[in-house]
Amino acid sequence: MDDQLLPGMAKAVQEAPASSTAVEARLEAAHRALAEAEESMIVARAKANENLTGWLAAAASESLAQAERTRDRAVLDVEQAAEEAAAAVKPNAATTSEADTGAGQDGPQLLFGTSERFLHELLLPMYIRIIDSRNGTWCRKWFLHAEALSRVDALWRAWEHLRLDGKTGMSVWWKDHADPHMAVLLNQKGPFHACDLERHKDPDSLPCDTAPPGWFPEEGGIPFP
Repeated sequence: MDDQLLPGMAKAVQEAPASSTAVEARLEAAHRALAEAEESMIVARAKANENLTGWLAAAASESLAQAERTRDRAVLDVEQAAEEAAAAVKPNAATTSEADTGAGQDGPQLLFGTSERFLHELLLPMYIRIIDSRNGTWCRKWFLHAEALSRVDALWRAWEHLRLDGKTGMSVWWKDHADPHMAVLLNQKGPFHACDLERHKDPDSLPCDTAPPGWFPEEGGIPFP
């Protein structure tokens, strides 16, 4: 992708009126630029992995490095656009219902209405990892895994809370939430261990017996002697 694309897009956004429509357009443009940057990086990586020698190998390596820099700038632009979109969301906006955001009238509006939107629009575009037979695993039908649903939902809600902290909120989110949860989800022995990028397998629960009657007293009941 041309290195001038992102600065040109940023300039166009700066000249646009500061409206919710303009902010949404900026976020969409940032996502498109990121998708293009990722495609360019995939092409450049494939070229760099070819059995090239001499100046061809050097040129391929430089093209890959440039593609990675462009991708990194695109990721930052998505983050900035997401923050601007969050700032543009006003509490109690008539166009946003509590059913869509899950926020009460006295609380801040959520930027993403569901954990799925958060996953597709922010988390996965930023969290770029190599997924193959030797490096991690992922399931396209992640929503069929109860653990994945819970972890992605937790990541979303933590992000919505910590994004309001303009100082260390994102650092805390990455360190205490994103990296630990994603490390589990992408682990080859994690919830997607039986799946791959092309195939889903319904997960099996761990075997577990039921305790004898009365083994666990009800809350408020007689405790163990």
